[in-house]
Amino acid sequence: MAAKRVGIKAAAEATGLSEWELRQGARSGRYPHFRVGDPEHGRIIFDIDLLEEHLRNVALNNIKQPDNIKTYGVIRRVGD
Repeated sequence: MAAKRVGIKAAAEATGLSEWELRQGARSGRYPHFRVGDPEHGRIIFDIDLLEEHLRNVALNNIKQPDNIKTYGVIRRVGD
């Protein structure tokens, strides 16, 4: 099955993100995309499978806690 590549409007509908968020995320490099036409002002195209995988990975990373953060409830000296 071929990858589904869509513009911003369809990507917004598929992911639940706003068109503005997708456009800003593409410009900043936050979301995987490619451009058709002019590299700076061309049409932004998203591979839906790749974008959803990226969003899934970001969500999973948001809930992972590093093992070295165990400072809750620990009394420490302040201002040394």
